[in-house]
Amino acid sequence: MADFKLTGGCQCGAVRYTITEPAVDTHHCHCGICRKLHGAIFVTLSTFPRSGFKFDQGASNLGTFNSSEKLHRHFCKTCGCQLTIDVDSAPDKIVVATGTIDNGADPGHPRQTLRHAYVNSKVPWYEIGDKLPQQP
Repeated sequence: MADFKLTGGCQCGAVRYTITEPAVDTHHCHCGICRKLHGAIFVTLSTFPRSGFKFDQGASNLGTFNSSEKLHRHFCKTCGCQLTIDVDSAPDKIVVATGTIDNGADPGHPRQTLRHAYVNSKVPWYEIGDKLPQQP
């Protein structure tokens, strides 16, 4: 997709990025780690080819939180916004917090990848009301 282009960044604008290839996957994550880190009952994450992702400004303003040995979450040191995740087992991919994409733009993922993940960890009082696939 030669014309594909997304931009995004953190809340305060210190960190900005550009994406030039569509996402290969998007999911709503209900795991306890994502809930705590985002302060929400679930977070939407999109996985992009690393070859189509670049930080345009503020890369030196990124902090890293290793939420496990193999997951490295990057956030703005100024506003605390979590932007990306590096996964050791997928060095050619980068996971982006979908909500940080400007104007709620579509990440371009194949529609069949959209799903709820880690639903066994979801908060007990929330009932998933859509018809998307649910993975334990």
